[in-house]
Amino acid sequence: MRRFHKGKTFGNKTLKLVKPSEYTAKRLMAKTWHNPYTEKDEVRKEKERIRRESLFTYDSVRPGESRIEAQDLREEVILRDGPICAWCKKEFHPFEVQVDHIKSRARFKNPEDADRMPNMQVLCTRHHRAKTKIDLKVLLCREKRQMRM
Repeated sequence: MRRFHKGKTFGNKTLKLVKPSEYTAKRLMAKTWHNPYTEKDEVRKEKERIRRESLFTYDSVRPGESRIEAQDLREEVILRDGPICAWCKKEFHPFEVQVDHIKSRARFKNPEDADRMPNMQVLCTRHHRAKTKIDLKVLLCREKRQMRM
């Protein structure tokens, strides 16, 4: 313990423990909310602004570029196909299905081309795992063949 004792605290060359009395917490800067009884118009405008900001827009996504977040692509594919597995045709809850690439990302020269809508499908968890195992076996066989050459 003596080797870690630095002044009135513990530490080493790179780290030093700070006492709670020396640490000052950052204040939370919360935005003021309007009084719903006296300023009904202001509350309505604020709610509309929040709703508008939370919507996804395609302004920042140009043709040929990948999407900003994969979550938007997942939701888009589920809206297109519904939460129905492409293999077994059973309907599931949207949180139970997974969005899968029809052709794996490794087969594309440009990985962004793999994230296009025509290359996406909805699968249940069981079939997604089975397809992933098959894809991995195929890729491993290819790698072994290339190693032999």
